[in-house]
Amino acid sequence: MTLASIYTRIEAIPAPVRGLLLIVLASAFFASMHNTIRFLTQTSDIHPFEMAFFRVAFGLIVFIPFFMRSGIGILRTEKLTWHVGRAFINATSMLSWFMALKLMPVADATAVSLIGPVFVAILAMIFLGEHVGRVRWLGIFLAVVGGLIVVRPGFTEISSGVWLVLFSAVAVSNSKLIAKILTRHDGPTTIVAYMTILMIPITFVPAFFVWQTPTLDELGFMALIGVFGTLGHLLFVQAYKMADMSLVEPAMFTRMIWAALISLILFSEFPTPWTWAGAGVIVVGTTLLARKEARRAPRPVDPNASTVVPGPAD
Repeated sequence: MTLASIYTRIEAIPAPVRGLLLIVLASAFFASMHNTIRFLTQTSDIHPFEMAFFRVAFGLIVFIPFFMRSGIGILRTEKLTWHVGRAFINATSMLSWFMALKLMPVADATAVSLIGPVFVAILAMIFLGEHVGRVRWLGIFLAVVGGLIVVRPGFTEISSGVWLVLFSAVAVSNSKLIAKILTRHDGPTTIVAYMTILMIPITFVPAFFVWQTPTLDELGFMALIGVFGTLGHLLFVQAYKMADMSLVEPAMFTRMIWAALISLILFSEFPTPWTWAGAGVIVVGTTLLARKEARRAPRPVDPNASTVVPGPAD
């Protein structure tokens, strides 16, 4: 079977189905990245802040061909301060997320992070004046209930890792809101280029104070973190071009499945039934939000669609 015939067969698959398959594959890349981060935090002295720096640095290497094809013109913007502010917010989210992965199992962190779209909806209502009808309020309510099932306040202690994930989710929601505003002025490539380039010096500052010169093995693992994250990001954006948000959102649950399977193999960690149940309720809620959003007027693809965090800060 030739590459041409394989490509023809893939093209024959309906676009929404291809989009869902890309989401599943992107989720696998993100789960691999997150588990690689946790593996390094458990087996080396490299600080999560330093890992965040290398994640961005190696991620830039993957993006270089895209930037070269577009030329220096992609950096032309009238909203430089907005780009800088977004890079700071996104870097803060990433640093918090990487620290959280040191403190708690990946699948548990992933479950809590699924509540991210709720923060986006609330911030869009407050700062962009978007209407929130009964369906979206129901989606928000269900997602919050799911989050409470996961963390079970009053029954178990809410760990610092959970607070870091929630902080990361709020921060990345602000980043997405700014990205949504920037799409009115700049193209997606410009927005991604500025975020990627600016986050390198921003993440280097905290990394400098905890710097440990990595071994070749550790450098290889951090290169994997950058490659996994960037490939997942690109696949997610492509998936949102092929499939409606209302179809894509339920597939977000595969992030939990991949995270749980990989964590089980590497660390013998597996989520509790409460975590699975809460994550399921969150996905139902965020799917309602996505379906309502899909009925709105078409809008440009969010260049940060993959972080939806990510997972925060993917």
